[in-house]
Amino acid sequence: MCAMGTQNELDAETARDITLRVLAQRVSRYGDSGPDLSPAGSARYRHDGRRLLVGYATAQPGMAAGVVQRVNTYAVGLDLTVHWLVTPETPGEEELPAALRAARYQLDERLILMARRGVIVAQSNPAARVEPITSYDAMRVYEHGSRRSFYDDQQPNERMVASRAADRWRQQSQGWYRYYLTLLDGRVVGGCYVSLWEQVPTVMGVYTVTEARGRGAATALLRHVASDITRAGHNAYCLYVKDDNPAQHLYERLGFRRLTTDETYLSPTGKFR
Repeated sequence: MCAMGTQNELDAETARDITLRVLAQRVSRYGDSGPDLSPAGSARYRHDGRRLLVGYATAQPGMAAGVVQRVNTYAVGLDLTVHWLVTPETPGEEELPAALRAARYQLDERLILMARRGVIVAQSNPAARVEPITSYDAMRVYEHGSRRSFYDDQQPNERMVASRAADRWRQQSQGWYRYYLTLLDGRVVGGCYVSLWEQVPTVMGVYTVTEARGRGAATALLRHVASDITRAGHNAYCLYVKDDNPAQHLYERLGFRRLTTDETYLSPTGKFR
């Protein structure tokens, strides 16, 4: 079912404010050491095992190739793979995608950051019901559906499902996230989760299993989640969606506004030689 209407859509000034707040909370996760790029540019780093995560970099005009090369040299010295996050609309990052491609990086994922504020006023299927996850068994059901939807894995490995569900249950128990299930005619057909520690909460992992799509389940889910977020005192919330995901059109109808694009590039063949 389609949305009947929306309210509290973002004006340009509010959209910019939310964008800056979201970027600030993302930048705070990159606090590890890395190569000094001055005066050609700058970057933030995070070490994740043998991976070097590079984000929120800037390059002076005409110097993006040099910035990328300095990071590559550093990675070679420590035998690291590199995952580079770029937001091309951000000043200073415009030339980085071309420089990364020239250095044989591969584009792995392109995500669109969207945001909204306030409750969602929309029509949804009255047979759809949304419930918070309150048990590990329910989290296993969530994970099973998530793997079916995101990985097109119709028979997920039960050991993998159990392991990931345990991780999610632990994260929720520690207060990091809140998970939800969507039921249609009494059967679980979708879900999502929401970050609880961020200044601008992020709605993540929204899914509906294939056989239930187009029946208003996702609309009911987002309407319920938006109500919980606003009742908790947050005036805005955001989500990420892959740029080729048709769900983007649903989010737009529900009043979400596109803010920025995040592109993730991976170093060639994993490591530099």
